[in-house]
Amino acid sequence: MNRSWLMGTVMLISVGSVLLLPQLAAVEPIVAGKHAVLETLGGSSTVLGNDNLVDRLAELPLTLSIDRVGWKSQVLTLDLKLTANDSEPQELYQNMAMAISFAFQDTSNVDQLLLRIVAEDKWLNSRRLLLAGDIRRSEWSLELQEALQNAGSRPLPENIKKGFRISESELWKKQFIYP
Repeated sequence: MNRSWLMGTVMLISVGSVLLLPQLAAVEPIVAGKHAVLETLGGSSTVLGNDNLVDRLAELPLTLSIDRVGWKSQVLTLDLKLTANDSEPQELYQNMAMAISFAFQDTSNVDQLLLRIVAEDKWLNSRRLLLAGDIRRSEWSLELQEALQNAGSRPLPENIKKGFRISESELWKKQFIYP
């Protein structure tokens, strides 16, 4: 093979790739756009951010009021406030299940939900922790969520507490579970 012919071929391939690669990069967003439209039609997953956090949470049909909210690095922190003494554990479990459903079924970018149920005593002007959960998308399952939703007013089974990392305070146990 002639050495000049080889160098000419390498130069031609180099120049061709420099001219062709930007054209391919311009085609990629068009193809991705077509696929993105198909994905959006399949589901209604929200990308949660500071700009839509309050609006999205306000849409939830929770019976408990939202006390505090935080959003940082794919971690949603949510405190639900209990003000009445006549609530049943079933209501609290259902509110927790709704919050979990929102975090992992309705959004695409929440990796962890730090969920707390707090009781507010207006007479003493104090807040006390009842339940806390550290729920992670990688460990979440629809079966556990449904089990929490349907737990009734009984103590939570160990598999739910372990799967969602739910901690129960002594006040919770004394006031709601074993009165």
